[in-house]
Amino acid sequence: MNVLKFLLAPALCAALLGGCGGSSSRVEDYVPTRLVAFGDELSLINADGSKYSVNAFKPNTAVLDCVNYPVWPQVVASGFGMVFAECNQAAVATTAAVMKAAAGAKVADVAAAVAAYQATTVFTPQTLVTVMAGQNDILAAYAAYDAGTLTRAAAKTQAAAVGKTLGALVNRVANLGSGARVLYATPPNLGYSPYAATEVARTGDADRAALLRELTLVFVEGLRTEVLNDGRYAALITGDELTISLSDLTRMTANLLTNITDAACTTALPACTTATLVSGAAGSGTTYLWADAQHPSALFQSRVGAAAFNRARNNPF
Repeated sequence: MNVLKFLLAPALCAALLGGCGGSSSRVEDYVPTRLVAFGDELSLINADGSKYSVNAFKPNTAVLDCVNYPVWPQVVASGFGMVFAECNQAAVATTAAVMKAAAGAKVADVAAAVAAYQATTVFTPQTLVTVMAGQNDILAAYAAYDAGTLTRAAAKTQAAAVGKTLGALVNRVANLGSGARVLYATPPNLGYSPYAATEVARTGDADRAALLRELTLVFVEGLRTEVLNDGRYAALITGDELTISLSDLTRMTANLLTNITDAACTTALPACTTATLVSGAAGSGTTYLWADAQHPSALFQSRVGAAAFNRARNNPF
């Protein structure tokens, strides 16, 4: 039994059997044969291996190392021995992991991408789907409020409705167990981002950060209440709550962070690398919480990915 199985076995046994004593049944590990990543740029690996976070270089070269500082679906895929064609540095013959995320995608775009994929490929329980979306919808609702085309209440209603739409999509992909198994992650809470601080400064309105927090929260509430509460088919990873935890000033050292308020990158994503960081980031993509004003760094990605992989192995898929 490997270390991961050893750590997960007690919790899995307790959850399913109420304890391990006296039972002859055995729960098999979930092992998918394919992984498909849907979502926005927070899940994306570009064709050249770059990501919308800090990108690493291979040692002593100017060549991107797409394996290092992985995005969260990449962490999950790697845990199951799969790679994406967009980051196949070992030239594996069959990559098994499929990238369908897109930069700037909103929930409606993700739904369209899922429909297009399903038009040619059937989801089965051996297909593991990852989904993270909503950040661009939250930003759109905020922009409409800022422009005066939506009231605060209407912006929140819009964000909540989009969250429900994504929840319904998760249900359709899982199809009551007849479809894929789904890992769905909530987006980072933008109320804690450098963008929120910039908006407070730009408008002189200290409430702007609170509004971005509220828009994130109502989106997440809409998503969570819409998804069928059955862990056999879908598992939740709370990226919004992770943002709050990592933004705790008193836990910066424990979280291995040196900065939770500023952007690490000096160039626009996805062109940011360890060579284009502010001096305080010290050539690392992990010591700052935020890569740019709206996108978290590699540390956030790795934490979400690790939680997602553990959920996939721990859930009775």
